[in-house]
Amino acid sequence: MPEIAPFKGLLYNQKLITNMAEVITPPFDVISPEEQEMYHNRHPKNIIRLILGQSKPGDNEHNNWYTRAANTLELWQREGILLLDPTPTFYDYEISYQEQTNVARTRQGFICLVRLEDFSHGSVLPHERTYEVTKSERLRLMSACKANLSQVFALYSDPDRIVSQSLRQGREEGAVLDFRDSSGIHHRMWRVTQAEVIQSVTATMKDKVLFIADGHHRYETALNYQKLMQEKHPERGKRASFNFVLMYLADMNQEGLSIYPTHRMFVDLPQFQMAAFLARAADYFEVVRFPFDGSSRKQALEEFLNSLHSAGDRHFIGVYESQAGQFVLLKLREDVNHEFWRSHMQPPLQKLDVVVLTELILKGLLNVEEGTLNDETRIKYRHDAYEAIEQVDRGLFQVAFLINHTRIEQLQEVANSRLIMPHKSTYFYPKVIDGSVLNLLDPLEDVPI
Repeated sequence: MPEIAPFKGLLYNQKLITNMAEVITPPFDVISPEEQEMYHNRHPKNIIRLILGQSKPGDNEHNNWYTRAANTLELWQREGILLLDPTPTFYDYEISYQEQTNVARTRQGFICLVRLEDFSHGSVLPHERTYEVTKSERLRLMSACKANLSQVFALYSDPDRIVSQSLRQGREEGAVLDFRDSSGIHHRMWRVTQAEVIQSVTATMKDKVLFIADGHHRYETALNYQKLMQEKHPERGKRASFNFVLMYLADMNQEGLSIYPTHRMFVDLPQFQMAAFLARAADYFEVVRFPFDGSSRKQALEEFLNSLHSAGDRHFIGVYESQAGQFVLLKLREDVNHEFWRSHMQPPLQKLDVVVLTELILKGLLNVEEGTLNDETRIKYRHDAYEAIEQVDRGLFQVAFLINHTRIEQLQEVANSRLIMPHKSTYFYPKVIDGSVLNLLDPLEDVPI
């Protein structure tokens, strides 16, 4: 079962950084090149310089954005931009936001260290595939900086809210963070340092299982870093800092947990021709068309999305290309033989829209190769359907496949069954920001337990 621990976090000095909204970012994997440039220009001390630096002409093995990130991290500590907490701490974190339906929500979680365990151990479970290139890049950054610059986001089940209530009661007076970011999301974070509260929460969490919600690459990178450090420092014990990873943990039973869909956007899919594709798809799907002209496009779009979202337990997949003059909704039929694509899959996976899209449509009907699905230059992901459609219209993508979001109980069933979903099957909102608190990984330091 998971072993958690407090830590001495590295935080921005708010006497010098008076507006935290100017220095924080989302996680690296949802930052576009345009946003990367924007964050670099927003503030000279923005966390982007650590998590996603810019390459420069003449970069080499010894001078590159990874080494510059490490130098910047050290410089900011010397300058007092980043300060180390003197006391081992749990950081109780609330995020208040407006969901797309304009419903006010608050998600409570806490930031701590979690002992690294291989997924086979069963205390920490994944649900998505990862990209090897991304893990290689993150390992170079972690090795250079010797720090967790971003936290893994994981879920646990605590129906009686014992953990969240204990943390709330143990908060120090006055939030260490209290600001609204550029999206209007309200971030508040409190220190929890009372020994009895830390012990109580630690003991309660030992009965839990952690489901990674966001940060699979970060967790697997931490495992790879741990292996390197254990080989380099075989004398170090189980409490060595590199045996732990920074995590944000949230109760999956709370109402403040939102999951958005991850629509698939293809830059170039030569084998896709709408008419021919729909002719093949009709063998497995009911094909519903929403044609439009210039004056009826808005109404057709709303009817299309409303129909997509009305799926319930059925599998509905939306398809859009800008030249077709129509939105298309595919409704999976159960009165046909689906054995050719379902036969090799376990039942929990068969229930997922993202698997129907990946296995039946992309691989089965369009013969998209695994290499294309693993190529981040050819397939992109968007969680907003309007944005996805607009970017197809702008010519940024050839075609968009739109799906409904994976439900929390589906994620839990897949993870408990030790199964893995396709890449980017979930999008938890809001993202846990980078820049709230960092964790240094001094190989000679022990974690307080």
